[in-house]
Amino acid sequence: MQMNPRLSGLRCIRCDSLWPPADYPEGCPSCLEAGHPASLECCYEPSAAPSIPLPVLDPVTLGEGATPCLAAPALAQAEGVGQLWLKCEGANPTGSHKDRMAAQLVSRARLAGATRLAAASSGNAGVSLAAYCAAARLDADIAIMRDCPPLQREAMQRFGARLRAFEDSLSRWPYVADLCRNHGAFAGTNYLNPPVGTHAYGVEGYKPIAQEILDACGVPTDIVVPVARGDLFWGIFLGWQHLLQAGLIDRLPRMHAVEPYARLSRARATGDARKTWEGVTDQYSIAGSTCTLQSLEVLSRSGGSPVEISDAAAAQAQQRLERVGLATELSSAAALAAVSRLRRSGLVDAESSVVLLLTSDGRRG
Repeated sequence: MQMNPRLSGLRCIRCDSLWPPADYPEGCPSCLEAGHPASLECCYEPSAAPSIPLPVLDPVTLGEGATPCLAAPALAQAEGVGQLWLKCEGANPTGSHKDRMAAQLVSRARLAGATRLAAASSGNAGVSLAAYCAAARLDADIAIMRDCPPLQREAMQRFGARLRAFEDSLSRWPYVADLCRNHGAFAGTNYLNPPVGTHAYGVEGYKPIAQEILDACGVPTDIVVPVARGDLFWGIFLGWQHLLQAGLIDRLPRMHAVEPYARLSRARATGDARKTWEGVTDQYSIAGSTCTLQSLEVLSRSGGSPVEISDAAAAQAQQRLERVGLATELSSAAALAAVSRLRRSGLVDAESSVVLLLTSDGRRG
């Protein structure tokens, strides 16, 4: 396990400043000081190697990645699109896409000499980080909400994580910030408010999804992704951006963000992702009142749109997926419900090829 020698720096997505390779859990230092938290994206020296570069080579692994991308012609016909593909991230070891990020993030923590990792999560990220910390022999401190789903809580505990419960989502972040700033913990999630994306090295772990989709079905016209603070959304986009810059594709797919209530549409209208927009939902993996600049960047650079999907619509889509043999978390199924919304708005049509990110298999609710 080692850092990729081709990693040359990290560039701010807001101010374009370049920083040397290091750990920046709070994003761009200049933008943070200016009151505009902004993510950093990794930069690599050019190479003739065809593979998408990642920051950590030979990371700690539980077998994440290379998940199925299934053609769904019956669903495509029902939705009135040309082709529909289901990228089944529930096939990852702990049942969600978070394992891809955890592999890179926990490996970097090990290389940085950390002995513990701290994170705020009541769901899949907490479970994944707890599992990968166990594999890497790191301690894990996870801040959860008191209403954390019991199966998620139990899974984190089985992997040895120490849990601390809080009344609401935002109240967890000062606790994680203290552990990371003052007690030597490595940051496994955001802890700022307004938030920034998770550590750039972890988000890089999502880039290979783009290559896997390309290998399975070429370049789709549209990709639909359930989004909270946009780590997966941004990471997949970075993968496609690499493929474009490497000359392996000639266009980017449009990437659409699925939300349980309007956050990104409001942030995009004002050009400011720092506000909070409250809402109530059972789609707990994409809940919360905040969004991030990195999500707005994906929408802007890819030409995609935010799509709000109610719990009722997500539940109907969940049942439709069950009828074709796929169990999903409610927020994952919302991606299917979003296709109908996109079709009615004219953003996809009978010529479109659409990939849905089914982010979790729902084994824990």
